[in-house]
Amino acid sequence: MTEEEEMQEEDEQRIKLSLKILLIGDSQVGKTSILLNYTEHIFPEDHISTIGVEYKDKFIKRDNYNIRLQIWDTAGQERFHSITKSIYRNANGVLFIYDITNKESFNNIKNWIKDLDNIKSDDIKSIIIGNKIDLEDKRIINKSDLENLANKYKMSFLEVSAKNNININEAFDLMVNEILKEKDENTIIKLFSRKTKSDLSISTEKQEVNKKKSKCC
Repeated sequence: MTEEEEMQEEDEQRIKLSLKILLIGDSQVGKTSILLNYTEHIFPEDHISTIGVEYKDKFIKRDNYNIRLQIWDTAGQERFHSITKSIYRNANGVLFIYDITNKESFNNIKNWIKDLDNIKSDDIKSIIIGNKIDLEDKRIINKSDLENLANKYKMSFLEVSAKNNININEAFDLMVNEILKEKDENTIIKLFSRKTKSDLSISTEKQEVNKKKSKCC
């Protein structure tokens, strides 16, 4: 058996998991840029407004798991809140994202967290992310502000730059760690195995989102 065949066999023996992660926050905080940096290693120079909800897949390896991350990029405009709330269903993790140069986007994190609290799901893990640390000279929100907010809600936190690719991988690694920590293998398989999560649920969610988009836009 060749080395390549051995690696392929080892890969096939890995347990396949599927995790759904949401990117939540105001418009123009960089949610789409973070998504594209992580999944495609690109940074869009022009602002891209997300209409409704879009998602991309990212496949990673962790221990003896092959993990499919379904990363959902949500529109930050107030009129899309009903859409955002609908996709919390079956979510495993949320990155609450704000722009360190925009005080309003930071203050609104509390509102986005309130939306999640209304779902009343203790199974969804959350992290607060401050984006655009490449604009340090325009910073308004200090890291201590982020730390205080995260401590208030007992969440992990991190500052990143989608433009300069700083801490982007680390943010999603932290999210995966939060979801999987303190769970034994049997529990992880029961909760997140791809065999127990049909891709049909993903397409169904997209159909529901598209219906709402057609009504609101």
